[in-house]
Amino acid sequence: MAATAPAPARPAGRSRTAGLRGAVAAEWTKLVSLRSTWYLLLGAAVLTGVIASAAGVLTHDPGASPAGPAVVAELNGTGLVVAALAMLAVTGEYATGSATTAFLCVPDRVRLLAAKSLTLGAVTFAAGLLCGVVGLVCGLVTLENSTFDTATVCGQVLGVGVHAALLSVLTVGLAAVVRRSAGTVTALFGLLFLLPMALDVLPGAETAVDLLPAGASEALLLDGNGSYGWQAGLALMALWALASLTVAARVLRRRDV
Repeated sequence: MAATAPAPARPAGRSRTAGLRGAVAAEWTKLVSLRSTWYLLLGAAVLTGVIASAAGVLTHDPGASPAGPAVVAELNGTGLVVAALAMLAVTGEYATGSATTAFLCVPDRVRLLAAKSLTLGAVTFAAGLLCGVVGLVCGLVTLENSTFDTATVCGQVLGVGVHAALLSVLTVGLAAVVRRSAGTVTALFGLLFLLPMALDVLPGAETAVDLLPAGASEALLLDGNGSYGWQAGLALMALWALASLTVAARVLRRRDV
């Protein structure tokens, strides 16, 4: 009987790429099939409109950018609503038990975490851009006087999208470590608000406060926070997001479902 020739082995790099692509496709399918995804995205757009309109009415600076209200909205609520989408995409699976199925389908937990981060980062970036445009329209309508500079407006709208994506990826890491919605909300609020407030009362702690995600967010969206510019703010936000994912990857490797 003739021997059967063994099938040629797939290159490892191609297999990993295909596996990541399939995991991203699965995460995308899960995300868009949830009604909560669309409710939160709609809520983010509505909240942006409300806050941006209020900011526009209260601003009387003739040199103000019409996209400024979008930045105000991102710093004061919209970013957190978009981050809630990222949180529920992780904690919801643990709450329903579907995390076990996800780990069975994608045994490489780091790959699964990367797929979630890529999918949610892309979706929240697009959502941030949309909210930025909504805020821009509200600014154009409600600002009594404004100065439209194309480069400034485009930079602010793009900044809103980038900030929403980085904050959401940071939240993915926190949620993967904590696993519970209430605990993730507490950790995120503590990192963004409580920790800066606690450090702010200490003498000489201004530099440490500026290095936290809240300080980096201000620098990224407001073109500097007094200590560094938007470029450093972007780098710091990216480092915080990467650090969150690194910790989450180590925890996922060592912990059972």
